[in-house]
Amino acid sequence: MLPTKLTPADPETERCRYKIVRADTLADVGPPGALILSASVETGECELRWTVNGESKQEKFFLLANGLRIVTR
Repeated sequence: MLPTKLTPADPETERCRYKIVRADTLADVGPPGALILSASVETGECELRWTVNGESKQEKFFLLANGLRIVTR
């Protein structure tokens, strides 16, 4: 069963197993390989971190409630 919520308290190895997609189009939220810092299907909020050209980027995304899905990579 897929999780409906991930938090920083979850081990990074567990959070690496998943990615965030939009519920309506199933398009990825954030760039490929982004690490989920937190995500909630109920609120539609997620925070991701990724590296571009050696620089770490972090961004929050706000989708409508039930606007995101947590799926396996």
